[in-house]
Amino acid sequence: MQNRNIHWIGCMFFLLFFSKKVTAQDHLIGPTLSYQFQKGSIIKAGGYFAFPFVGDNILRADATANFTWTQKKFALIPEAALTYYPQTYVLTPFVRAEVTPYTFTPKAGISFATLLDLDFGYGFSINEKKDYNPIKGFAVSLRFSIPLNYRLNM
Repeated sequence: MQNRNIHWIGCMFFLLFFSKKVTAQDHLIGPTLSYQFQKGSIIKAGGYFAFPFVGDNILRADATANFTWTQKKFALIPEAALTYYPQTYVLTPFVRAEVTPYTFTPKAGISFATLLDLDFGYGFSINEKKDYNPIKGFAVSLRFSIPLNYRLNM
């Protein structure tokens, strides 16, 4: 438990240290809903926080709950993710890393204005869930994000 707390404190320090000062228009927050297939269907619901990072790049942090029905059992698995969008074009590539208590999944994909993301990756098992087969393997996701504080500057 001690190592997990140190890890989260380190991540927050990294985000605060390398991000510029944010104002209302400099960040996006909102809910996210996605579907992922990785050894079975997974529905993800959660929230995100995205902000400018070193110029026109965007860094995004997600916290989601994964709802799955695999091996004839229901499971609710928490997840944290970090996404890096190297550009701010309408269609832009991105890299993403997702971590659950059981799997680490690096991904790459394409995004439509950070509102709709399609990504592919491979999940590496880091722990076993009791009474489940290891959660690992190829993953594909489709994610919808709704920015609640988006404003057009006219």
